[in-house]
Amino acid sequence: MSLSLPRLKEVAPGIYFRTEDMSRGQCNGGYILCNNYVVAVEAPSVEATKEMIEEVKKITDKPIRFLIITHGHWDHDGGVDAFIEKGVTVICSENLRKQYEEKKKSGSFIGISKKLIFNSDVRNIEFYTHGTAHSDTDLFTYLPNEGVVFTGDSVVNAHSPWMGACDIWNWIATLSKLDELNVKTVCVGHGPLAGQDVFKRLSMYFTSLRDEIGYQISQGRDLETSLSQINVAACDEWLIDDQKLKEHGKIVYDQLIGELPELPPNLMPQAFVLIGDHYHPPAYIPPSLDMVFHRIGMPARYTYNVTQLNAKNLKGVRLLVILRDGMNWPDPKGKQIFWMTEEQEKAVEEFVRNGGGFLALHNATALKRLDDERSIYRDVLGSSYNGHGPGNEEFSVKVINHNHPITKGVNGYPAIDERHTPIIHADDANILLEAVSGDKTSVNGYVRPYGKGRVCYLANGHNLEMLQNPEMQKLMTNAALWCCGLENLK
Repeated sequence: MSLSLPRLKEVAPGIYFRTEDMSRGQCNGGYILCNNYVVAVEAPSVEATKEMIEEVKKITDKPIRFLIITHGHWDHDGGVDAFIEKGVTVICSENLRKQYEEKKKSGSFIGISKKLIFNSDVRNIEFYTHGTAHSDTDLFTYLPNEGVVFTGDSVVNAHSPWMGACDIWNWIATLSKLDELNVKTVCVGHGPLAGQDVFKRLSMYFTSLRDEIGYQISQGRDLETSLSQINVAACDEWLIDDQKLKEHGKIVYDQLIGELPELPPNLMPQAFVLIGDHYHPPAYIPPSLDMVFHRIGMPARYTYNVTQLNAKNLKGVRLLVILRDGMNWPDPKGKQIFWMTEEQEKAVEEFVRNGGGFLALHNATALKRLDDERSIYRDVLGSSYNGHGPGNEEFSVKVINHNHPITKGVNGYPAIDERHTPIIHADDANILLEAVSGDKTSVNGYVRPYGKGRVCYLANGHNLEMLQNPEMQKLMTNAALWCCGLENLK
C-alpha cells in the first residue's frame, strides 16, 4: 500500500481495511473492489466521506456505487447523507432502513432482514443479520472466497465494547454463528485487525460476565452486592479502565433482571428455563441444555431471576424447565430465604393443568421447601425433596421401563453426581429410572400426567459432565419432546 494511504491495509486482493481515527470520531471501515464499482464500508462523518472518496480514487478508477452501514450509531453513519447525495446506494439492516425512512432520508436503500448474496464477476458478498447483538441494526458482511468479514461493533479487538443497546444472550449466540464461518480476517468495528480467534475471546468475556451476574441474580442480590461479588475471567483486553467492568456489569444486570419481552410467534413450541442457585452456579447449564434445544429446534429463553417465573412469562410457552432450588441468599454472609410465592405456585399449576409441559431437573424437587409437606407445587410435581448424597457419589443409573418414549433407545450409565432421593407422592407416577449405589436405590426419573399437561422429573444434573453425558442428553431430548406431546416427531 502506498505511503500516502497509511490507514489502508489490503487484507485480500481488492479488499481493504480502513483503520479508525477516533480522535475525529472515525471508526474502522473499508472498501471492496468489484469489476465495475466499489463497495465502501461505513460513513463515520462528512469529513470521512470526503476522505474516503479521495482514497478510492488513489486505488482504483471505479466509482463507489454501494455503501455498507454495519449499524446505525453516530460514528458509523454520521456521513451517510454525503454518500447519498452522490447517488450511492446504502446497504444496511432492514431495521436501520426503516429508521432512515422515518427520518425521511432520500436516496436508494437496500434493507436486509436475514440474508442477501451479491454475486459479481470477481467475488461473492454475503450479508447477514442475526437480531440484536451490539444493536438492533447490526449487519455483517462476509466474503466467503477470501475469508473476510466486516462486523461493525459487534466485534471489537483490544477495545472496550459498548453494550448500552445490546442483547447479551443473542450477542453471545451471534459470535458463535460468526465463528462457524470460514474466516481468516476479521475487520472489526474498533481496534486492530483480528483473526478468527477474536470471536471466542470476546464470547468468553461476555459469557463469563453474563454467568457471573446471572449467578448473583439467581440468589436474589441487588446490583451493588452483585458487582462487589463478580469475578470475570479473560476481561483485561476488553476493559480500557477500571470503571468499564462495573459499567458492563450494570448493563447486563439490568437486562437480566428486567421485564422479559413477549415471545415472538414460532412454529416450534418454546421453552422457558429457570436456572441457577447458591449450590449450582448457572454457567454449566445453558451449554448443556442448548445441546438439547438445538437438536430439536426448540427456541428457549433462560432466566436467573426467580420473579420472572409468573403467569405472564409462561404465556405462549409450551415447556417449562427448572434446574434450581427454592432458596435465595441475598446477603452473601446471611441466611437463605425461600422465594416461591403461592401466586407463582398457582401460575405453574395453571400452566401444566392447561396443557403445558414441565421438565423438572435435579434439585427442582426443593423449589418450594426442603421437606415433604404438601403444597400446590408438590401436587403438580408429584414428589418432594428428601436430601441427596455427596456431590461426587458414584452410582449406576438403570432404565427400568424401556417402553416409554423418554427412555426409548437409552442405555443405563454410570454417574458421578449428587444422588437425589425424592419421595414420590403421586399415585400415577410412572417410574422410568433408578439410581443404584451399593444396596441403596432411589428414584432417578419418572413421568406423570397433570390435567392436560405432562410432567417429567430427571434427578441428574449437578455438574457439566453429567448434564452432557450422552445418555442424559438422550433423556432430556426425549423428555422435552414428550412433555410437549411431540414424541412422534423423532
